[in-house]
Amino acid sequence: TIHNKAAIKVPEDVEVTIKSRVVVVKGTRGTLQKNFRHMDVDLKYNKADGVITVEKWFAKKKELAAIKTVCSHIQNMFTGVQLGFKYKMKLVYAHFPTNVQIAGNGKSIDIV
Repeated sequence: TIHNKAAIKVPEDVEVTIKSRVVVVKGTRGTLQKNFRHMDVDLKYNKADGVITVEKWFAKKKELAAIKTVCSHIQNMFTGVQLGFKYKMKLVYAHFPTNVQIAGNGKSIDIV
């Protein structure tokens, strides 16, 4: 494939800056930064339209997956700065029983 691209619409309450494949997203819940320098894609941000374009030139079929990967990462950054994320962890054991205690103001756990 000679050229392929995808576009991402930037939400209204999110501010985006892109410089040399480093994307910085600012929103109501904070700031996220992601470095895409290891991926061979072109990132362009049109502030007037509020659209981020991800382009890839001269790619094979497997390499075209990088376009959707970058788009998904940026969409997840939008979700993170607007709504935030909540992580749940489930602890299971196979043979030896384990006990877990919450320590340090709920910021860490001790595995006994």
